[in-house]
Amino acid sequence: MMHKTYFRGGKDIGLIAISTIAFLVLLSFFTPSSSFAVSLESFKPYPVPIPKDNPQTPEKIKLGKMLFFDPRLSGNGAIACSTCHIPATGFISPTRLSLSFPSTMHWRATDSVIDAAYLKYLFWDGRAGSLEEQALGPIGAPFEMDMHLNYLVARLYEIPMYRKMFREVFHTDVITPELVAKALASFERTIVVTQTPFYSYVNGDKNAMSKQALAGFKLFTGKAGCIRCHYGPFFTDNGFHALGVPELKLTGEDQKLNAAARHYFAYKAGIKDFNNVNRDLGRYFVTHNESDMDKFGTPSLIDAVGPYYMHNGALDGLLNVVEFFNKGGGTDVPNKSKMLKPLHLTVNEEKELVAFLKSLHGPAFVVSPPELPPYSAGAASEETMPNAANSLTATGMELVKSQDCLTCHSIQGVGGTMSVDLSDEGVKEQSISWLEIQIATPGKHFKPGGHEVLLGKDVYNVMPDHPLLTKEQLKAIAVYLKSL
Repeated sequence: MMHKTYFRGGKDIGLIAISTIAFLVLLSFFTPSSSFAVSLESFKPYPVPIPKDNPQTPEKIKLGKMLFFDPRLSGNGAIACSTCHIPATGFISPTRLSLSFPSTMHWRATDSVIDAAYLKYLFWDGRAGSLEEQALGPIGAPFEMDMHLNYLVARLYEIPMYRKMFREVFHTDVITPELVAKALASFERTIVVTQTPFYSYVNGDKNAMSKQALAGFKLFTGKAGCIRCHYGPFFTDNGFHALGVPELKLTGEDQKLNAAARHYFAYKAGIKDFNNVNRDLGRYFVTHNESDMDKFGTPSLIDAVGPYYMHNGALDGLLNVVEFFNKGGGTDVPNKSKMLKPLHLTVNEEKELVAFLKSLHGPAFVVSPPELPPYSAGAASEETMPNAANSLTATGMELVKSQDCLTCHSIQGVGGTMSVDLSDEGVKEQSISWLEIQIATPGKHFKPGGHEVLLGKDVYNVMPDHPLLTKEQLKAIAVYLKSL
């Protein structure tokens, strides 16, 4: 089932006003210990708001999609927006922390692009107020895509097809970072979810949700009190809250690289003594108000497929998220939300909440990477072009790094030395499908949790299964290994 998109010239003020009033009425009846009458109308999604200075057109969306998948937007020409915002995994990286530029490490989890067009603030700290404003940040960040924006537009100008497309879309012969951002934002406004079991339920299909999910909805709007922050069609108050989310326990080089990204960001945010910032201060980096320390944006719950959650990916799976809030949140931080109290949910009630949250998931996105234009007109066959395969290669490279494959394997001399170098001829000779099978079911040649002797060393828990990897990720890793 395909996702619907809306192309409109402005906000539907009436619908937004009605929804806002409905939310206020809904909240006025809220009591933490009991359910209350909820207007299902207040949960119906409305068309995507379109800024007046960036109207949607099919040509602009096509251009934005090409840019979204083009690795030439990065400094090394190997990382596209889609490398971290992977369509098949809900437009996120299925890792605790976002994937990063080679030799660096990110310090936050990937924000989902899904329904981002509806949000008032973007990024975990809310430093962007529109998709246009958000688009250029990751491109220029040294631990993300590491591309100087002036060089980016110069590079794009040297590609005849892009020059032609920018001229047709924006009626100018000059490519600017702002126009790149507008094109990317236009494509991202098509990444919305309108088909979920819950949406079907609020639209009148009373059989769309299971009894367990309906019980979870009752808890969500009553005893659990989730509705206080997650309300409306997209289940967010667009606010910021301190929850006491635990820090990731990183060691060695990972800890140092994570700190380097945090200190760099603190420096760019104008924080005094930025090298002494020992944790993610969230919204404080934007406002410099102490009342905003440790606060992070309330994410939409639509299509929040995980597998990791919170600003740093610290919580694994929806059940652990529910258990976190059931305990009253995490450890105390200076501005911990006073709304967080132990909920006294039973194990069965926790499972009912999870069932409801899963009813907010839509069908998997199927987005085919576009064919990308060459630098020379009519010379695609003579150039090494970024394409779907090249994009998969870049994604596979990052996944190999993030999934700890290098703990045991080496690749062209990098990584572990306990087993075969994956870049040797033996791997190149294997088919993509064979490699996929070996990655997905390593138990076929090493028993998970078993004991082996490698290079004279006893090794336990050799090659555990990777159940969290999707077929697209397995394919990406396989393509990367075969390219070595």
